[in-house]
Amino acid sequence: MYYPEVKETAKRMRENGASLGEISKKLKVAKSTLSFWFKDIVLSKVALSKIKTHGKEKSVRGLLLYSELKRKERIERNILQKKDGMNIVGKLSDRDILMIGFGLYWGEGYKYENGELGFTNSNPKMILFYLKWLNLWSIKKDSLIFRLTINNFFKKEELNLRDFWINFLDVKNEQFSKTTIIKTKLKKGSLKNVENYKGILSVKVRKGTALRNKILGGIDHIAKY
Repeated sequence: MYYPEVKETAKRMRENGASLGEISKKLKVAKSTLSFWFKDIVLSKVALSKIKTHGKEKSVRGLLLYSELKRKERIERNILQKKDGMNIVGKLSDRDILMIGFGLYWGEGYKYENGELGFTNSNPKMILFYLKWLNLWSIKKDSLIFRLTINNFFKKEELNLRDFWINFLDVKNEQFSKTTIIKTKLKKGSLKNVENYKGILSVKVRKGTALRNKILGGIDHIAKY
């Protein structure tokens, strides 16, 4: 049994465009009871519009909450999958690093350019790994020469890009030769990630011909399998 004023309040709220859910929540009355109370109410166009709008907003909120839940689940799933990959790899031995380096050089290293020992890539982490690999061959950072290549679109950022590589790799400005500027047209997708643009870095080893031959010999051996 409800007090008459509760019923009257419910009717006024409904006539003003409140939804059954809103009224039920505020007055603590079951929706089935409210439906019975409202069976003879003729709602105005304004009230009907409010109820429809509220329903749409509720649907949108529900969709957004569902999307956010799925996004969080996807992020958590990705994190777990990456952890699985890390566990599979485990701690790298010097030989592991040596073999990975052979693979990197096979793909991105100089193999035909005047006998030079060099490597080119745009991924900072890959360049850093390559330097660690060179260290296994007793090649120190001060034996390296760097050349930065950037798109003409980023020409004004040349000094900042060079400073990034100097700080990231912990090397000296004097080790960098003149920056190469290219004028190729950027793809539309590239413009979405301009904040991640670091250019392309080439790393050459001074007097590295002998070591280059050893590396190419190792690659030839791997290629037989």
